Amino acid sequence: MSKNFPKIKCIEQKIESPQLLDIKSNILKKIEKFNLKTLVSKGDKIAITASSRGISNQDIILKTIVDYLKDLETKPFIVPAMGSHGGANVEGQLSILEEYGITSQLIGCPIKATMDVISIGKSEFDTPIYIDKFVAEANKIIIMNKINSHSKFIGDVESGISKMCLIGLGKHEGAKLYHRLIENYSWPKVVESLRKIILEKLPIICGFAFIQNAQNQVSEIHLLRSNEIPEKEPKLLKKCKKIRPKIPFNELDLLIVDEMGKNIFGTGMDTNITGRKSDSNMKVKWVFIRDLSEETNGNAQGIGLADFTTKKLVNKINFSQTYENALTAYRTDSPKIPIYLSNDKEVLKKVFEVAGVSDPAKFRLIWIKNTLELDKMLVSEYFFDKIREVDNLKVIGEAEDFKFDDQGFLLNSKNYW
Repeated sequence: MSKNFPKIKCIEQKIESPQLLDIKSNILKKIEKFNLKTLVSKGDKIAITASSRGISNQDIILKTIVDYLKDLETKPFIVPAMGSHGGANVEGQLSILEEYGITSQLIGCPIKATMDVISIGKSEFDTPIYIDKFVAEANKIIIMNKINSHSKFIGDVESGISKMCLIGLGKHEGAKLYHRLIENYSWPKVVESLRKIILEKLPIICGFAFIQNAQNQVSEIHLLRSNEIPEKEPKLLKKCKKIRPKIPFNELDLLIVDEMGKNIFGTGMDTNITGRKSDSNMKVKWVFIRDLSEETNGNAQGIGLADFTTKKLVNKINFSQTYENALTAYRTDSPKIPIYLSNDKEVLKKVFEVAGVSDPAKFRLIWIKNTLELDKMLVSEYFFDKIREVDNLKVIGEAEDFKFDDQGFLLNSKNYW
C-alpha cells in the first residue's frame, strides 16, 4: 500500500426502491384492466419484442403475456428486438435471450429470429423505414422495453418504447440507418418523424413500459395504447430520471468502477453517472474501469468513455462485437481503448502521478461496483466530513487503506458488495 493514496470509507446511501413482488399477478391485472383481449382475434399471429436491455424478470413477463394470448387462441411469438447487439447476427441475439431464460421451450412459443428486414415506406429524410421481416408479417405487435435515459440522445424520450420501435424493430440495417439520420438531423426530430409513420403503418396494439428501481428491479408497469405512446412516454422518462439513484457528490477527480457491460447500460456505464453525457451534472475528471461484466460477453462498447483500465479487461474484449455495436450506433469514440496498465495499483499510481497529488487527503475519489448499484460506495477522505451533511448517507465501518492482492488488483476487503 502506497502512503500516497488516500484512506477510504464505505458509505451507504438510502435509496427508496419500491418493487413489484408478484410480477405475474401485476402483469395480468394490467392486461385485464387494459382489456387486451378486445384488441386481438382468434388465430392472430402476435409478435412480442424481447429486449437485450436487462429488463428484470423479462422471462416471467414474456411467459405471462404469451400464456394469456394462447388462452385466447392466438399465435404469439417472440422476436429479438435489439439492433446490432449480439454481434448483429441471429446466433448472438438468441444467445442473449437464452441468458435471460428466454427460449421457445421455457416461454412456450416460437422465437422467430432474423436479421432480414423489409421497408414499410419512406421517411421525410428520403430513406427507407426498415422493420424486422417477421414483425412485418404479424397481425398484431406488442412492444416491450424499460424506460431509461440514453447514453447520448437527449429528448422527451430516450431509451424506451419509441426507441424500440425504431432501433429494436429495425434490426441491424435499421439501427445503422437511423443512427446516421440522428447524427445529421437530431434524435428528437428523427424519433418523432419515424415513430409517427411506424405507429400508423404497423398493427402495434400496445407497449409495455417498465420503470426499474435502484436495484434494477421492476417497480412500475405501464401499458400504453399505440396512440398514447408519444404523449405518455415522455412523462415516464421524467419519472424515471427523478427516481434514478445518483452519486451524492458531483465533482470528482477519479471514479473507480468495478464493472461495465451492455446489461448495465448501452455504453457499459451510465453516462449520466460518469459525467460523459452533455447534460449530466456530474463533473468527473477521470474514470477508471476495472472489468467487464460476465453478461456482456466481451462487448466493451463504451470503454472509450473511460480514461484508464487494465490489460486484464482489454484481454476480455470481443472486438468484433464491440466494433459492430459502436459503428451501428455511429460512434467511433466509444470503442477506443483507454490507457491500460498491468494492474489496478499501477493505474492508481499513474493517476496520482499525473494529477500531481501532494496531499492525498484532498483528492476526490469514489469507488463503485457499477453505475446501476449505488446503494454502497467507497469514498476518499476528502468526503469524510461532507457525509454528515447529506441526510440519506451513513458510514459503514472505519477508515481504511487501499488493499491489493499479490497481483496488484484492488481488494474489496470487507465485501461491501
